[in-house]
Amino acid sequence: WSKAEKIIPDGSQTYSKGSTQFIKGFAPKYLEKGKGSYVWDVDGNKFLDFVMACHPISLGYCDPDVDAAIRGQLEKGITFSLMNPLEVEVTELLIEAIPCAEGARFGKNGADVTGVAVRAARSFTKQEHIAYCGYHGWHDWYIANTDRNWGIPKFNQELSHSFRYNDISSLEEIFEKFKGKVAGVIMEPLTVLEPKDDFLNQVKELTHRNGALLIFDEIMTGFRFAYGGAQELTGVIPDLACFAKAMSNGMPLSAIVGKKEYIFELEKAFFSFTYGGECLSLAAATTCIRKIKRENVIDHLWKVGAILKQGYNDLAKKHRLEDFTECIGYPCRTVVAFYGQGKFDENEMKSYMQQELFRRGLLWASFHALSFSHKEEDITKALAAFDESLELLSKAIHGGKNIRSLLQGEPVKPVFRKVADFLSYTVKKS
Repeated sequence: WSKAEKIIPDGSQTYSKGSTQFIKGFAPKYLEKGKGSYVWDVDGNKFLDFVMACHPISLGYCDPDVDAAIRGQLEKGITFSLMNPLEVEVTELLIEAIPCAEGARFGKNGADVTGVAVRAARSFTKQEHIAYCGYHGWHDWYIANTDRNWGIPKFNQELSHSFRYNDISSLEEIFEKFKGKVAGVIMEPLTVLEPKDDFLNQVKELTHRNGALLIFDEIMTGFRFAYGGAQELTGVIPDLACFAKAMSNGMPLSAIVGKKEYIFELEKAFFSFTYGGECLSLAAATTCIRKIKRENVIDHLWKVGAILKQGYNDLAKKHRLEDFTECIGYPCRTVVAFYGQGKFDENEMKSYMQQELFRRGLLWASFHALSFSHKEEDITKALAAFDESLELLSKAIHGGKNIRSLLQGEPVKPVFRKVADFLSYTVKKS
């Protein structure tokens, strides 16, 4: 780490894996290997992992079927001078799985495909303004409206406008203010809140009434909330959708899919790069997607996730912390929320829990990225660690202690201090 600080900006390749997201001075910094639901740091310490590389490990580390597919393709080649049949095979799998999919193109990161989805909408409609709700990656059109907007031309701020989840009036205001100028609406269809008052259908109707395209960012929900993503789960079908993470069990692959008249806009709107047809990731996806369906992986995520969510909330009540913390969200992907009630710093509360969970062998960042490898015995182990850690937190809170004084390192910090409503699901308990 002392070397990395000097030669790598921020010391890490990914903010959410960097030093500010784990209690600095106490948490491990580098992981060496993983197997199933467990990881080992470079010092040999073993942790039950609930971060899972920030969600792409859907089956588990070193899944034997996916690894065999990668090895098999490695013997044939990685990237070629012409197209490869795997591009067609994975596209057909996506079309079979995802309701809106009638074609696909591939990227490497989620931001690749959310960025090109915005470009496709602008190309198709000949308009430039974008309405968004959620987090959509690092590209200029989105990051311009956060406090990480250094180096981004200011015109991006004038063309992108955030609206609030479950607040249709906030989207109506954008369409009214920029009447006839909105190219598309891009949103995370499901976060940790359930849509209320038919919110997603309201968004779709309003979007189409104003001549714009509806884009679902399913980077998080795809192949996790349902086989066909949130659109399968909710029955609300977008015009375009973006997938990544769970579809290839950690190999770098993303996809933009959509109805033919919109996805084929990419024959005009430019989207091309050397590694677009890289075959190790495509081979991983063919095996991962099929295994998710064959083994009923998503049913498993919902089952163990429900046990974890209910167990955490029962423990919070047991330790008289129900007003200070709760586990929220859909069982397949939950988040632990902390409420300082005006008395305690929420980042310090999270850091104290993280510290004590690390001490008990859990790698934890307040969300639960479950995989097929997380078995019920893992959940039992996790709940035992939560029980002991919540007891300590309860003693600190009800004993009026300074939580900062209990930390053996620096508390975690948010990646974004000014968030452009992409954390609008956060609920403050009164």
